[in-house]
Amino acid sequence: MNRESISRILEAFAYIAERAPARKKNMYNILKVFYLADKLHMERYGRFIFDDRYSAMPKGPVPSVAYNLIKAIKKCEQLPYSVDSPVMLNNHTVVPIRKADEDIFSGSDLLCIDEIIDLSNSEDLGDLSHDDAWEGTERNTFMPVEAIISTLQNSEALLELHQNRHP
Repeated sequence: MNRESISRILEAFAYIAERAPARKKNMYNILKVFYLADKLHMERYGRFIFDDRYSAMPKGPVPSVAYNLIKAIKKCEQLPYSVDSPVMLNNHTVVPIRKADEDIFSGSDLLCIDEIIDLSNSEDLGDLSHDDAWEGTERNTFMPVEAIISTLQNSEALLELHQNRHP
């Protein structure tokens, strides 16, 4: 994964941690925001926000690179490209060290992330992420992008758009 994609993930950690309800600032909830915001953005705008692959872990979909980054931050390990983290972890709670650089995201990216953060006030994101794509994928393997897209409205058109974008 390139430096820009790594930076996007890290800035998303800070952005979500700044805005999530106090009880939802744990690393697992933040990773659920990635999956649901990616799906929402694909459904509305025809592209994913993050350049990551989702693994069907026992408790739900997990963005692979984001998960590895959050684990490295927790262990105080050096991050790829020697990028500085805008967050730290206190046990499993993600704590912003500085404000997120929102300029790294488009307006539509932030709208979808914000909508999922708001949803976390009243809904369990874990339950929402346990969709047909996750259910239909063997645990601890990557979820096919086609399976994720198939859970969305207008899935056929979105799949064609996605396949033509990434030959």
